[in-house]
Amino acid sequence: MSFIKHKKVELTELFYDLVYVYTISQLTSIIHHAHHGVVSPQSFFNFSVGLIIFVNSWMVQTVYTNRFGNNSLRNIVFMFLQMICLLVASRAVSSDWQDNFLWIFLPMAIISLLLLCQYILEYFTTSNISDKSLIKQFFYILGLRSITLFVSLFFPYDVGIWIALIGIVSTWLLPGLLSDPSRGFVSADLRPVNFPHLMERLSLLVIITFGESLIGISEHFSAENFSWKSILIFITLTNLFMVYIVEIDHLLDVNREETGIRAIYSHYSILFGLSLITISLSFFGNSHIDIFYTTIYFYGGLALFILGLLQHNRYNKTGLQFPKSSLVILHLLPILGLLMSLMFSVWSGGMLIVVATIIASLIMLLAVRFNVKNG
Repeated sequence: MSFIKHKKVELTELFYDLVYVYTISQLTSIIHHAHHGVVSPQSFFNFSVGLIIFVNSWMVQTVYTNRFGNNSLRNIVFMFLQMICLLVASRAVSSDWQDNFLWIFLPMAIISLLLLCQYILEYFTTSNISDKSLIKQFFYILGLRSITLFVSLFFPYDVGIWIALIGIVSTWLLPGLLSDPSRGFVSADLRPVNFPHLMERLSLLVIITFGESLIGISEHFSAENFSWKSILIFITLTNLFMVYIVEIDHLLDVNREETGIRAIYSHYSILFGLSLITISLSFFGNSHIDIFYTTIYFYGGLALFILGLLQHNRYNKTGLQFPKSSLVILHLLPILGLLMSLMFSVWSGGMLIVVATIIASLIMLLAVRFNVKNG
């Protein structure tokens, strides 16, 4: 078996990641404020759009660093310039979007332009034909996004937001449409990424996001709020953390040639789900929040988290792929847990819902651990 040389994750990359995790926490704060006990559809819309464009910018930079980047002064300067734009946008994103439209989308348009400039410079410095062909795809993706974001700024919010949305969603989907995620290394344009480096970057982003989730539930550990429920909420989150670690650190075979498209797209689902889980866990015990919607948020987030995580099953080591029985159990968990929680909410006004959540997360952990032991 040939082994892929592991590309080192530089400290500057980790510094770059921290700003994005801060931005994700700012986005999550959008859906943290419930009106009449319910998160508004507008808040969910803003959160979803923001998460897609911010995380996608991170993904594009990560793919560039993975394929072409090094710890050169030029790459560091480009990352630091993006971080400045990101800090401006992240401070505005948690407020009213109509009043802060310029301060949200102008920095994101500049980030897209900076990413495009990186690929343009790489195009003219590389002599590799397959690299040039691959880079051309990013010309279309980043060029279209930069144009639509800049154009959206010249229109009133009600029109501009839809122009920006079209640019964001279309360029988010383009990499998946240009590359079939079910294929591995099949052509020059789809040459494999450095898979160990990619998975380390993705997992570090998720792990730091789990750290933000701990901060999100910390209000349950204040002197006036601390109770047995606080412990169960903490155990639920740590169970999910261990589920992720077992899959990524123990089951995954990083010594393989992959385009990484499936892993990249699946982490959108993981990050989106983790944000919903964080919000719902912070809502438990809040008498001003509708317990029914809190339960829906948790199991919706859990379903997204499981769906994204199980997409990595094809990357697992030989003999450690999940059997169909485990896959069925893991996919059914959110549904069964939701039904059990809704019954508990009728009997106890929500006191036993946390018990249901910890049971669901514990079953997930046991299922993946069982797969490791029997692999």
